[in-house]
Amino acid sequence: MAPGYNADKNINYYKAIFDNSLTAIFTTIPDGAIIDANQAAVDIFGYSVEEMCKLGRTPMFDNADPGFIELLKTRERDGVGRGEAIGIRKNGQHFPCEISSAVFIDDNQQTRSIVSLVDISKRKAVEKDLFARQQLLNAVVDNSNDGIAVTDKDGHFLIFNEVMADLLGCQPVDSKTYDWAKKFNIYHHDGKSLVPKNRLPIVRALNGEKVKDEIYLIKNPQKGNVYLSISASPIKNQTGDIIGSLVVDRDITSQFIYQENLRIANEELTNVMGSLLASNERFKYVVKATNDAIWDMDLKTYTIKWGEGYEKLFGYKIDKNEGNYNDWQSKIHPDDLERITKSIEKLLAEKRSNIWEAEYRYLKSDGTMADVFDRGYVIYSVDNVPVRMIGALQDITQRKQYEIERTQLIDDLLQQNKNLEQFTYIISHNLRSPVANIIGCAEMLKDEDLTKDEKESLINGLSVSINKLDNVIKDLHTILQLKNDINENKETVSLVEIFNDVKSSLHNVIIQSNAVIKVNFEITEVNFVKSFIYSIFLNLISNSIKYRKENIPPLIEIASSRIGNKLYITFKDNGLGIDLATKGRDLFGLYKRFHSHVEGKGLGLFMVKTQIESMKGKISVTSKVSEGTEFKIVLPVN
Repeated sequence: MAPGYNADKNINYYKAIFDNSLTAIFTTIPDGAIIDANQAAVDIFGYSVEEMCKLGRTPMFDNADPGFIELLKTRERDGVGRGEAIGIRKNGQHFPCEISSAVFIDDNQQTRSIVSLVDISKRKAVEKDLFARQQLLNAVVDNSNDGIAVTDKDGHFLIFNEVMADLLGCQPVDSKTYDWAKKFNIYHHDGKSLVPKNRLPIVRALNGEKVKDEIYLIKNPQKGNVYLSISASPIKNQTGDIIGSLVVDRDITSQFIYQENLRIANEELTNVMGSLLASNERFKYVVKATNDAIWDMDLKTYTIKWGEGYEKLFGYKIDKNEGNYNDWQSKIHPDDLERITKSIEKLLAEKRSNIWEAEYRYLKSDGTMADVFDRGYVIYSVDNVPVRMIGALQDITQRKQYEIERTQLIDDLLQQNKNLEQFTYIISHNLRSPVANIIGCAEMLKDEDLTKDEKESLINGLSVSINKLDNVIKDLHTILQLKNDINENKETVSLVEIFNDVKSSLHNVIIQSNAVIKVNFEITEVNFVKSFIYSIFLNLISNSIKYRKENIPPLIEIASSRIGNKLYITFKDNGLGIDLATKGRDLFGLYKRFHSHVEGKGLGLFMVKTQIESMKGKISVTSKVSEGTEFKIVLPVN
C-alpha cells in the first residue's frame, strides 16, 4: 500500500460530496438498475433510495423521449453520453433535466455507470420568458407607425420593418461603403443634394453620436417626395462598445409642408400687417385642415387668437377664439413655465431667428396634462421690431408615451440579452469544465492496469471536479432564484430595520474587525422589494469590512436622501479602494474579483447591480486605491 494512502478517509470524503451535492448522482448498472443514489436525487424525484434501487430507471424517465434514447445509444457506443431528457417524479410530474453519464469498471471488475442529473426547469422557464419578450418586441416593431431599423456594428440590417420599407420605397440594402444615400435617395430637406455618407444619421450613430429628429427628404419611387424626421442612436454592450445602431423614421410630410406653407404665407404677408389673417385665404384653409391648435399672438397687446383646433385638442371654449398670454402661461406645467417663458423672451430680445419651438406640458380642460410640441414664427416690422408671432400647438402625448414604452422594451430586451449572455458564459465555461473532468476521470478508471496511486489520484480528481460542479450549480441556483425574486411585490421597507437586521447578521465580523458604521437616513421608509434591499445592504457592508486596510479599523458611512422623484442611498468606506481605470469595466461582472488575498467568488456586486436594475435603478462607484470606495444607488420613487 502506498505511503500516506488512507482508503477509508478518501471513501468517506467522496461519500460526503456524494451525499451533500445539489446535483442528483446515481451509481447504476448500464442496463438500468440503480445501485445507489444521493439525497439530491431523492429530493428531485420524490422516491426513496430503496424505491429507486427496486424500480430502476424505467419509471423515472420518459423512455420514448428521443433525447433520452439518443443519450443511451451514445453512451453504449462511446462509453459516455450527455444530453437533455424528460424526468418523471414520483407524483407523476414531468420535468426537463440535463444528464451526463459515463461507464466504468469498478474494483470488482464489474461494469458500472455513474449518472449526474440537474433539474433545468428554471433555466427552461428563463429561456421561455426571453423568447416571449423577443416576440413582444417583434410585435411592437411590426405594428409601429414609425419606420424602425436595427443594424450590427458593420452596418448589416438585423431589423427593418415594413413601415421603414414603405417610407424609403425599397427593401433593406447592406452596404460596406455606407452608400445608403444613393440606395435610399436620402436628400437634405431642401431637396438639392444627397446627404454625404458621414452625415447620414445611421453612420453617425455607428460612430457613437445620437441624432434626434433631423429632417430629410426621401425621393420615394412609389410615393414621390416624403419628408422624414429621423432619430438614430448607437447600441452599446455592457462594456460600452458599440455593437450596432437603432434608427427610427417618422413621416412628417404633411406637417413639413404645412410649416413651409405657413412660412411662405408669413413672408408674403409681412408687408400687409394690418390684415394678416383676414386677407390670407391660404392661411385660413391651413387652419381648418390641420388638427393642430393654430395661434396668432399680437406682440404689442399680447392677445392670442386661437384656431379651431384649440378646443378640439384641449377642450377650452374661448369667446371669439380670443385669449391672452397670461392665460396661456397659467396652463403650462409649473416645472416647465420658467424655461418656456425665458426661451420666448430670449428669442424676442436677441432677434437672431424667426423660429421658436419647445416641448412642455399643458393643462387640458379635464384636468389632465398633455405633452405638447409648440412651434412659432416671429414676424418683424421694417424696423426689425417683433410685432406678431404665429404658430401651431400639437398634442404629442400618445407619441411620447409610445416612445417611452418602446425605449423601455428595447432596454428590457438588451438587459435580458445581457443576462442570457452571462448565463451562457457559466454553462459554456464553468459547467462544462468539471463535467469534462468527471467524464475523463471515469474513462481513465476503466484502465485495468492502473496502480493504486493512480486510482487514488483519479478518485481525488473526480472528487474535486464534483465539488466544482456542485459550486457552479449553487451559483446558477442563486442567479435563477434572483430571476424569480424580481417578481416579488414591493412593500414599505424600513431602512433602519434593514440596517439593524444586517448589522445583527454581521455581528461577529463587525466586532472582530473593530468596524465603525455611521448612518444618516433622511429617508427612513421606501417602497421596494424588501429582500433586494436587505441583500444590497448585506453585500456592500460585508464588502467594506472584507476589503479593509490592514491594521486600520473599517469606517463605513451610509446615508439616504430624496431629490425630486429619486431616492439616493450611498455606502462609503475607508478601505483598500479599486483601480477603476483598469478594472472599472469588470467591476459588476460575474466571477470578477480584484483582491486575491481575500476569499470570495465575485458574485456579490453582480447580484447587487442586477437587483438594483430590476427595480429600475442605477448604481455608480467612485474609488481611489488606498483611500476607499463610495457606491451611489439611485432608485425611482413612485
